[in-house]
Amino acid sequence: MTHVVSVRMPSDKVAAMDRRATESGLDRTAYLLRLVDQDLARPARKPKRRFRSLHLLGRYRSRGSTNAQVRAALQAQSEKDR
Repeated sequence: MTHVVSVRMPSDKVAAMDRRATESGLDRTAYLLRLVDQDLARPARKPKRRFRSLHLLGRYRSRGSTNAQVRAALQAQSEKDR
């Protein structure tokens, strides 16, 4: 079963894509399907898990704290700083 996928893009990109498809001897749909197939054939990259709040990195000592404990410590610190 196939599904219809609609993509909005600027006309200059559509023209460039059509030129590249023609150079490859494909129509637009076949060209896009080939690109998707090539991308899906590659192994997926693992996302990098990064500490998002870099301004807090190293500021608090943690020994396996839960989220609730960390939130309580941050709340206590912010009240102390007032």
